[in-house]
Amino acid sequence: MKPIKSMKCYVFKDVSPLHILFTEEDGVIVVRCLDFSISSHGNTIQEAIESMNIALIDYIRHGIENGDIDALFDPDLKEYWDLYMELEIEEERKSFREHLKEVEKNVQSEGLIYA
Repeated sequence: MKPIKSMKCYVFKDVSPLHILFTEEDGVIVVRCLDFSISSHGNTIQEAIESMNIALIDYIRHGIENGDIDALFDPDLKEYWDLYMELEIEEERKSFREHLKEVEKNVQSEGLIYA
């Protein structure tokens, strides 16, 4: 299993995102929604996303129709969350490096901003 990409999926703008992990396994792109412990696949990332969209919609619809929303949340295995976090940290590190001059100037002129 080779980690490829991490991303977030927003069902609603004001609701916390779902955490999505892409890996390559046996020549196929596997996509996992780590919050719901469901997965899908495709030959490309785009195919995997389209397949996951269908799976997520069906999964959420099933939970709503059966009045069992709480059962939707079923976090995936720690090993997948660890891979997701490694990819997220690397992406943040890359972004920080790319904007280092801007970051340095902003910190010196405006200080740090806490959210």
